[in-house]
Amino acid sequence: MSKKTPKRPSLDLNLNTGFSSVTLHKSPAAQSPQKNLTGPPRVIRDIIADLYNNIQRWNSLHIKGCSIVKEIASVKADTPKTYSTRLEECITSLYAVVEGLKINNDVFSKLVTQVYAFGRLPNIDDTVFFSLSASNIAERCVEVCEAYKKEFQAKQYILENIAYTRTTNDVMFLAAYWTHQLNITDKVNFVLKSLLVESGHRPVQ
Repeated sequence: MSKKTPKRPSLDLNLNTGFSSVTLHKSPAAQSPQKNLTGPPRVIRDIIADLYNNIQRWNSLHIKGCSIVKEIASVKADTPKTYSTRLEECITSLYAVVEGLKINNDVFSKLVTQVYAFGRLPNIDDTVFFSLSASNIAERCVEVCEAYKKEFQAKQYILENIAYTRTTNDVMFLAAYWTHQLNITDKVNFVLKSLLVESGHRPVQ
């Protein structure tokens, strides 16, 4: 395995993020059809939509990868020190998944560049929709993107190492590491949902 083996994280997903449910009044963006938005609000709303759609594509590939790493773990459990034809086929499939995630990762990088351009918008500290300014929205978009970019690095690490594990515990650890996406925390999901509500892409519940 690589010398840069990460510290084994806890796989307990019942994380206490310190956030609680918030009730918001309906966003002005939700009251107005998207086609009626113009200027900075339209640009920002479209970027949030692109962020969400990119995450949906990521999720599809992630789920596909979960099945593959599960099969790799099964193959390695039977013959932990053998590189079989079946294992090679699984690694090839996982490589294709990671290549797909690389496209998503590039989109996250592009979105980060776009939201940094918010600094050139007029009245950047004024509220755009309901409660957040353009600078607030930019910070939250970057937080979500950077979490997924960090998770992509974890996916690459797993691809590079899972075939060469020498013990069942090691392969099970890497399979769990892929499945649980520890960089995508409850806080990250909360921030994404808040952006969708703020911009009117999701109704206030």
